[in-house]
Amino acid sequence: MSEAAIVSARPRPKRRRRRFTVGTAGQYMALALTVAFTVFPLVWLFLTSIRSSADIFSVPVHIIPETATLTQYVSVFAEYDTMDYVWNTVIVSAATVILVHLLAIPCAYALSRFRMPGAMLIFGMLLIMRMIPVIALAIPLFAVFAAMGILDTIWALILSHTAAKLPVAIWLLLGFIQDVPKEIEEAAQSDGAGTVRTLVQIVTPLIAPGIGASAVITFLFTWNDLLLALTLTSSKAAQTLPVGLTNFVSQFGIDWGAMSAAGVLMVIPTLVFVWFAQGLLVKGLTTGAVRG
Repeated sequence: MSEAAIVSARPRPKRRRRRFTVGTAGQYMALALTVAFTVFPLVWLFLTSIRSSADIFSVPVHIIPETATLTQYVSVFAEYDTMDYVWNTVIVSAATVILVHLLAIPCAYALSRFRMPGAMLIFGMLLIMRMIPVIALAIPLFAVFAAMGILDTIWALILSHTAAKLPVAIWLLLGFIQDVPKEIEEAAQSDGAGTVRTLVQIVTPLIAPGIGASAVITFLFTWNDLLLALTLTSSKAAQTLPVGLTNFVSQFGIDWGAMSAAGVLMVIPTLVFVWFAQGLLVKGLTTGAVRG
């Protein structure tokens, strides 16, 4: 008898069926309610964005629009000129992510690998900066940027977001760098690699999950920020999309349809970014949590 026949003749272990109990049903119900409660505002925002203005206030309320239309999205760009806000948001978010990590990676590496006087003080300051509310930074930053002459510019937003997100990025990357074996760096340095080359070519690739997680967090908080943008900017040349959403509220009322369409447009890049980076984000945060 061939080996394949012997293997096929062996009795296969029976799979144990999971009993569907009342507790299991309760777990599924709680999960379904949690998902529905979380997703409902986003679904309602999308449904409102594809309604006509008359359908939004119709009574009784129809959950599913009787006729779907894209006129609200056309109105967002034709009447409110939203494209400038979108470009400003993209530039500020991307520049903040790049600048934060250009500073955070060498700073975390220096704190992790070199003995410096006042290192504990720096750790304490970073911890304090993580806990300070953003509004506490907005007022002094307003005075500083006004004195520098860069108030109401994109640079003011990039620098303020970098200052606000840098402590979080350093703390997150610090745990990853501390977990990199020093023997790898010593082997590279014995082959002639300097400190900068060791950091760029050896350490940085090994902490890629941490950099990815930090980049996602920095991008999301910068993209969705309203407080700093509302405080530090006053013209369309520097205002971002969250500030642009306030233009849909006027003394004559609120343009709910156009505001909902602009809200959907604001959410789409965030969902796409998180969808493609969710594996990296979860891996980075869980690994950092275990190591931290």
